Amino acid sequence: MKVFRKNSAVPGLLGLAMVAAATLGLSGITTGCSSEPSPFKEGRTFAGNIQVNAHDLNQGYEAYMLYCYACHGEKGDGHGPSSYGLRPPPRDFTKGIFKFARVRSSDELPHDDDLFRIVRGGLHGTAMLPWDIPDIELDKVIQYIKTFAPQKWEKKKKSGELVKTLDAFEAPPDPWAGKLADGIQRGKELYHLRAECMNCHPAYDTKEALYKMSVDAAAKEPENFKAIGGFREDPYGSVAKDSPEYGVKLLPPDFTFHKVRSVCQVGSPRCRTADGETAKTQVEDLFRLISFGVYPIMPAWKGAGLSDSDIWALAHYVKSLMDLRDTPEGAALKAKLGSQGGFVIPAPAPTAEEKKEPPPAEEPKKDAEKKPVEKKDGEKKKAPAPAPVPTG
Repeated sequence: MKVFRKNSAVPGLLGLAMVAAATLGLSGITTGCSSEPSPFKEGRTFAGNIQVNAHDLNQGYEAYMLYCYACHGEKGDGHGPSSYGLRPPPRDFTKGIFKFARVRSSDELPHDDDLFRIVRGGLHGTAMLPWDIPDIELDKVIQYIKTFAPQKWEKKKKSGELVKTLDAFEAPPDPWAGKLADGIQRGKELYHLRAECMNCHPAYDTKEALYKMSVDAAAKEPENFKAIGGFREDPYGSVAKDSPEYGVKLLPPDFTFHKVRSVCQVGSPRCRTADGETAKTQVEDLFRLISFGVYPIMPAWKGAGLSDSDIWALAHYVKSLMDLRDTPEGAALKAKLGSQGGFVIPAPAPTAEEKKEPPPAEEPKKDAEKKPVEKKDGEKKKAPAPAPVPTG
């Protein structure tokens, strides 16, 4: 039997959802479906050995039709009646792939807490708003959503055992607490150099300043950094990426302009405790995001070349960029980058080997005097040619 979380939220969007349903002419299917037979007669067991009975699945179905149907559709394929005007399009649950849920491949499945986080916090800049649904009801919706992709959530190993989900996430301690300026500077170096974030996201300093920073960093830590050898054509714009899994192009955010999709916004339901205090910080969300990436576009850095300390530094630097959004300081930075003069990366300094003078060229040796060729023993002498015979 599924053990549900303690109910700690208030159904703040229930009335709004019912109004939207009535507007779409869906009142017959969004107010309990009492006249229709229940779709589930038996319970299901999902990845991670989560057991859900038929009653809870049916309640999850009814809540899904109330809150989620308009965008995600009755079949969970992202083709609800409101989906055709939405960009980016709603998630297709039948694929069992969750972009912001810490998965690193299409074979991984998120922990329920990750799905809770997404629904609670929403995805900023999209039609996926934060939903203030009671925990017990939301848990049933999440279990019902899993029924759209049984090939993933009910998949079994060769042994017959169900596949597992990710473990619950808990961020390690932040080593830059009390040293924020140092953490931001370290993060700036990592962002533009080792992690190469500016290959997809914008750069946030002049070309000359970035080159000098790279030279200094390479001198201090040659094992981790190297001098910049060139810039892409537009280093201050984002590069759109193909996404065959989702069927659309994805544009990495400019952190001084766009909202970051899965980062907690202060005041949203997920970021509030019962007494109204912020429960989770944006920096912690950024740490999680950088650690596990955004499948399949953004790589995961945890266990892949960056320490937890460096990931925290990157999170602090990105947060400092987010804080520039809609500020005079952010506008001044954009103006500075747009008005910078031309910069050519200097030719690399010669190495120690290259500095060595080449040895003097050797004078050509004179041809040795030719000695008569001695004939080997047994070699026959050639007979002289016969004298010409006079004629006439």
